[in-house]
Amino acid sequence: MSLYRGLLMLLLLLLSTPVLAAGQEALSAPRGPIEVTAQKMDADQSRGKVLFQGDVVAKRGTMTVYSDRLTLVFVEVNKERKIERLIAEGAVRVVDGDRVATSDRLEYLQAEEKMTLTGHATIHQGGNQVAGDEIVLLLRENRSLVKSGKDGRVKAVFLPQRKNP
Repeated sequence: MSLYRGLLMLLLLLLSTPVLAAGQEALSAPRGPIEVTAQKMDADQSRGKVLFQGDVVAKRGTMTVYSDRLTLVFVEVNKERKIERLIAEGAVRVVDGDRVATSDRLEYLQAEEKMTLTGHATIHQGGNQVAGDEIVLLLRENRSLVKSGKDGRVKAVFLPQRKNP
């Protein structure tokens, strides 16, 4: 479960960081700068989107998201811009220490606290692994659902935890 919490923290850190609204406070995540690098950025305020393309790397603290494209969708609530959705596409990899999640696509819906990894989705921590075509993390409910593709199967490997003497 600490893997899910680590991924949640990464996404909350990304989503609570002001992208276009300078001076906005972080919602509930620890403070600190976020650095997003890419080959291209396109901010479309009329559509409420910021698109990063080409070797995207988003870092905050020890957590990093890598992808080909990263889209941030925001809405205005009480004259404040809030991130509503984060979508990472193409060779998605989320890393925090020994926790790594990979997929073809990642979508995080902030209001629902729902993260969906699709397309060759895997989550690793140490020797533990969960894999399927789609992994849905319902973070508010502390629940996950792993789905297989039409002809595939879900795979999980869990190593026993050793107790310290």
